Amino acid sequence: MNSEFYNLDLDHIRYSLVWEDSQTLYRSLKISTNDHLLVITSAGCNALNILLKHPASVTATDLNPVQNKMLLLKKQVILNFDYALYHDLLGLAGAVAVNEAKQRILPTLTAADQAFWTTFLEENPGGLLLSGKLEKFMMAFHQSLGQEQQELIHQLITFDTIDAQYKFFLEKLDNSSFKQTFIAYFSNENLSSGRDPKLLKHVDESGGIVFYKRLLLQVSSSLLKENFYFRFIFFGLQNLPHHVLPPCYRRENYSILRKNMDRLQVIQGEAVEYLLSVPGLKITKASLSNIFEYISHEEFQKVCLALAKHPERDLQLIFWNLLNIQGENFLPSVNRIKLKSQSLSQESCFYFKNKVQIQFVPVPSLHLT
Repeated sequence: MNSEFYNLDLDHIRYSLVWEDSQTLYRSLKISTNDHLLVITSAGCNALNILLKHPASVTATDLNPVQNKMLLLKKQVILNFDYALYHDLLGLAGAVAVNEAKQRILPTLTAADQAFWTTFLEENPGGLLLSGKLEKFMMAFHQSLGQEQQELIHQLITFDTIDAQYKFFLEKLDNSSFKQTFIAYFSNENLSSGRDPKLLKHVDESGGIVFYKRLLLQVSSSLLKENFYFRFIFFGLQNLPHHVLPPCYRRENYSILRKNMDRLQVIQGEAVEYLLSVPGLKITKASLSNIFEYISHEEFQKVCLALAKHPERDLQLIFWNLLNIQGENFLPSVNRIKLKSQSLSQESCFYFKNKVQIQFVPVPSLHLT
């Protein structure tokens, strides 16, 4: 696939969190024990979230080898340590706990991994979840606000009803300098601080205004105190209730992750290339994050047609749009390609536009008698 990702330096953690929420993933793919899934590794969150549904197998793939290293570190921890160390290494108990967890995990790693993670955690003392380039950019917005506006934002997670929350936002924030500050911070120009400018080549919409409209919609439709992504963006890991964490980071799911870890394989490479390979033919469902954000509409159509060439392929595929309208104007010439755009779950991040689902329907075999 001709993606802008091939033009990047893939030598650091770009994402320390998967921003595509697990509930949209679960609702869309309806994972069963017979499913073989492909997922973009990113920070590993959704690869682990999928394991909680007991699939036959999960293949996590990423062009960035450092993203795969993060998932493999989590795998090492889950298999060999208790939940407390996992929790602390993520950064959920603060920098002191991260350092203590580091001292326990490093001796169990290979010499090469010891060297890598020693340096990495020295540079990112807040833990794994706070270490990504995008995450640092997102959380810096709150720090750029004045004390009064920070306090107003904090009040948004104190409401018990959406109506009261939305009314407060309109009265206290929408009519203040917060709106223009937000739009300016998340503009395409400034967004390049968190995402490489090369990745914005094919966008169809402008960041700041679009993101503000999506934030406004979220404030009017879902309870922010229960939204992990809202709380993470504005407050990081500070006072984060355990029940709003992604499923793979909750204590009650830890034993399931450990039990199912042998179903996970992590490989380096491009997702579409894998789907077009012989091993990729076994994949029944795939979550491809927002990888189609970084290709042209013409390239997207080529990818869909290439995936449809194999007559026996029975595949459900989902991906997220950010500033692109990928798939919305696509009219497949092959009738076995079923494509539809769907809204996101209430647990999603305002960052995204929507989720697109594609189904490749197999051609029935002809049996001559």
